[in-house]
Amino acid sequence: MNIARKANVEPDIELTRARLSRAFDDYREDRVELISDSLVGATHLAATRKGLYALNETEWSHIVPGFFFGLTIRGDEIFAFEACGHPYIHLNFGRIVRLRREGDRVVNTEVLAKGLDNGCHQIDLCAGLLHVVDTYHQQIVRLGLEDGSRDVISPFPVLPPGDWDDHDLRYVHANSVLRVGYRFLVLLHNTSEHTARLSEVAIFDSAWNPIERWALAGRGCHGLALLEDGTLLTCDSMAGDVISAQGMRVSVSPYLTRGLAVGAEGLAVGASFLARREERVDSGGTVTFLDRDYRKRSVLALPGAPMELRRLDGEDYGMSSFLERANWGRHLKPGSPVA
Repeated sequence: MNIARKANVEPDIELTRARLSRAFDDYREDRVELISDSLVGATHLAATRKGLYALNETEWSHIVPGFFFGLTIRGDEIFAFEACGHPYIHLNFGRIVRLRREGDRVVNTEVLAKGLDNGCHQIDLCAGLLHVVDTYHQQIVRLGLEDGSRDVISPFPVLPPGDWDDHDLRYVHANSVLRVGYRFLVLLHNTSEHTARLSEVAIFDSAWNPIERWALAGRGCHGLALLEDGTLLTCDSMAGDVISAQGMRVSVSPYLTRGLAVGAEGLAVGASFLARREERVDSGGTVTFLDRDYRKRSVLALPGAPMELRRLDGEDYGMSSFLERANWGRHLKPGSPVA
């Protein structure tokens, strides 16, 4: 498979403007457009800045257009975070959309929440509440899916966008959350490309009181998943690897790894072609499929760079809702504490 190492075409400015215009219209009209309602043959979903894709190891299908990041699944419900505007401009045009499916077909779409920051990253269902990582405000927004409730957790210094830069050491660029037993784990990217800091995992109790932090042997990390023996996996994005908090490392891609879906029989790891921030809404990427011994099975090219990957069956070790019902989902091996 011949894949360019960089985004080797200039961004189509007019096409991007058209996409942004459509996104604003979708937000105003509470519209979720379906390109295809078919999930036939799909094993995974990918959230990208070019939309949602259903895929397996050899092919993909474009399901919904838009600028997406967070993605999670509960039974026949698919939840996704969509920025209805440019993801890197601080506007409150972010929303949570829900797709309902029956078998291999999407039968209904709806908007569940609006007014979120465009720059929100991962979403995860923890104890029945949807946790949205508001990365640029350094907060966790909790949404009640049944009653429409909303509150905010501030586990880090609150820095309004514009009052910090990528070199500000107060800014941790939190991008992922995972609940393991009574603990909440938050992945800190730490803007490694600007600060040279290693990424970290911040650990909190059930009331969001800080317990400890673990240092990771990686930079610009994204995504969390818990294995059966308590090993915590993440993507060392800057290196193109998958690593563990306990010291394991596997080379996956020459590109920036982001998006991690782990199941009993294997892993799917997203990777983004190298591009400047302003070009990332137009860049593509890949999904690498590995077995549980970390041997590559296939590499699938995607038109959009994966921000998040999830197993369509919900048996995903990176989703708190799965870990809550797994008989091993409360066990977490010790990692490397921050000195």
